Amino acid sequence: MPLPKDTPIIIARAESSLSDSEREAKHRLLGRFDGFALGLGAIALIAFTAIISREFSPVLLIVVLFSLLIPFREYKASRVMMFTSGALFLFWLIITLASLLLPFIIGLLIAYLFNPLVTYLNQHKNISRGWAAAMIVILLLIVVSLVGYILVPIIFDQLESLVSKVVGYVQHSNFSFDEEGIKRFFIGLGIPEKYVTQYIDGEFLPALKKFLSEVPTYIVSILSNIPEIFERLFYIIIIPISAFYFLKDWYVMTNAAFRLIPPGHQTRWNSIFTNIDRVLYAYIRGQSTVAVIIGILAGIIYSVMGVPYAIILALIIMFLDLIPIIGLIASVVVVEIVIMLTMPMTLGNMGGGALVILGLHTLEAYFIGPKIVGKGVGIPPIMIIISIFIFGYFLGFLGMLIAVPLTGIILLFAREYRQSIEIYTNSST
Repeated sequence: MPLPKDTPIIIARAESSLSDSEREAKHRLLGRFDGFALGLGAIALIAFTAIISREFSPVLLIVVLFSLLIPFREYKASRVMMFTSGALFLFWLIITLASLLLPFIIGLLIAYLFNPLVTYLNQHKNISRGWAAAMIVILLLIVVSLVGYILVPIIFDQLESLVSKVVGYVQHSNFSFDEEGIKRFFIGLGIPEKYVTQYIDGEFLPALKKFLSEVPTYIVSILSNIPEIFERLFYIIIIPISAFYFLKDWYVMTNAAFRLIPPGHQTRWNSIFTNIDRVLYAYIRGQSTVAVIIGILAGIIYSVMGVPYAIILALIIMFLDLIPIIGLIASVVVVEIVIMLTMPMTLGNMGGGALVILGLHTLEAYFIGPKIVGKGVGIPPIMIIISIFIFGYFLGFLGMLIAVPLTGIILLFAREYRQSIEIYTNSST
């Protein structure tokens, strides 16, 4: 039986007739209902997705889910589930289309980093955003082309020489280890002899021999994939084009996205996005600049020391420097392996290679980093390590690179949620 046409008016009058305490009690009850419904809905959503995700496309799932939730969008629980499922779907879509979207992602990153410069040229030099974006993209292309023209032949020559060194080292090595000496070392630590014999003879040494024998295969496999990179010349062309249009229409896109937020929440989300922008921009710009400086210094110092393949080492150290803490350890390992394969294994060579890395990271931590990056994203070191392992496990090397800024963003949302809870608690009391 349909409700009378004047039902909304009756409900509104009933609402206005309530006292403040009754209205507050009603809102609390509705808030509890929202929380209860949100919990049940989240459990049902996770179970539903886990059961049928292998049978149906996530695109179909998100369409069905939104079709079910949109009629109930006046409820907070429904809006939260729509937002959460939409964010998860967007994340899945980006991961699924990562290889296809990679040039656009790089172009977006370039636009994000250089948008302040375009804005400055537009506002203070009266240059249109289109011309300012074109100038910056062309200048970047010239710089990258010059660097590539100078460094690429040297890098390939050093890579070819390094591969031949590694292959020759492995082929001429008889993999002879002082097995008895290794056993005596572990027995001296108090480990029972039967366990030492079992794990050293049965697992450790065979695994080490197998790893060393397969190193050339891994390196050759990596180098054999290099031509495929050049086959994707179309992707390389797309990067500057996408960067230009992202720079040119940056505020058009951001304003359009911002208008999707309900008017009553725009002030709050503007503050959140401002904090996210501060974290991301400071970290990406600052850490990239620091990594380039550390890489250049490492290349110069190793060249002066006479360490072979100094340019390759500089590039590796530069990329690894983007990964906090873990990058330091990996850099030392890489440098020591190269020195071991190409130079006499003296205490001076081995110790000098490690001390250079430690000295550069000390310089970064206490001098270069604070000047360029500032105080960073405010994440405790142990949380940085945990986040690197977690994101690295799910997303590989890319996950390690984005672990710190993403963790900073997650912490920002956690602080925002805690502040909203405190405000609600204070207002209710």
